[in-house]
Amino acid sequence: MLNYIWLGLIVIAIFVAVGRDVSEETTDRFRNNEPITLHVAPGAMKIAGPNHFTGSVYITKSEIAQFYGADEARAIKGDTIFFAADFVQSQSNAKSGALTITLPSTAPSVMIDAATNGGDATKIIGQAVFDPSSISQGETIQFLQPSVHFRILAKVANDGILKVADAAVMLAIGLIGIMALWLGIMKIAEAAGLVLLLAKIVRPIMTRVFPDVPPDHPAIGAMVMNMTANFLGLSNAATPLGLKAMEELNKLNPVAGTATNAMCMFLTINTTALTLGPATVIAIRLTLGSANPTDIIVPTFLATFVSLILGILFTRFIQRFFPVQRTERTQGT
Repeated sequence: MLNYIWLGLIVIAIFVAVGRDVSEETTDRFRNNEPITLHVAPGAMKIAGPNHFTGSVYITKSEIAQFYGADEARAIKGDTIFFAADFVQSQSNAKSGALTITLPSTAPSVMIDAATNGGDATKIIGQAVFDPSSISQGETIQFLQPSVHFRILAKVANDGILKVADAAVMLAIGLIGIMALWLGIMKIAEAAGLVLLLAKIVRPIMTRVFPDVPPDHPAIGAMVMNMTANFLGLSNAATPLGLKAMEELNKLNPVAGTATNAMCMFLTINTTALTLGPATVIAIRLTLGSANPTDIIVPTFLATFVSLILGILFTRFIQRFFPVQRTERTQGT
């Protein structure tokens, strides 16, 4: 079910991204292939080296509204926006070259989105037509920004789906070592008979918690192994053991398809499992660079102990005062 939920979220994200991208394409929000006019104040650009000029350029709020639309200019504070500029002349044409502008915090959102699409939310690098020979008198620059197409879909795919998938793989690889260690310990304990010994130790408790299950029934052993795996924090190892326990408990079920009291109690214990060493969480903290990944052992034990006791008491209360009225189906009905 969880896989279907994730798939649904991915599909929704893609549809939303495509919808917004189509809206930007139809309105030509970024004015692709249209140069925007920037102004250079007299003396605002200085020679920084051969074919290299640095300084500042500006554009007025009214020009932003005229070029991008009134909606993009509405949130701008002030009448003029200044940008730090870096111009490198072309070798073949002295009046053209590459211009890099640094966006201030007051820049319109459309320019910030265009810069983000290029990989740096503070800079836009594009082609410019500019005559540096007249920088002392002031000049205008025709600045052609890089085209922007389907930026949101690309962000969802690259920064969302692909990055999360890569992180999941790296996290899974980081978990292999500690999971293999604890699963190996479980196998050794099972082969050495420690699981059976533990089952005998907890049998008095199990008979009280599960009065409907015979003490020597295979379900008891499966439940004990499941609880042991949860106790060691091996949630992945506990899952197949829990399924096996439910399968054995279902053999004692007088009405197939209806949960018994023992099933409900086991589900409660499995959900509120007492945990001494949360191996999976420790492995995640270790993978993410925690300075002391094991410092959650005591808080985890106390939290799961309280949740286990409350879960058992609440389940017992429901079973005693709100019993399920069973109606066994007869043949032919």
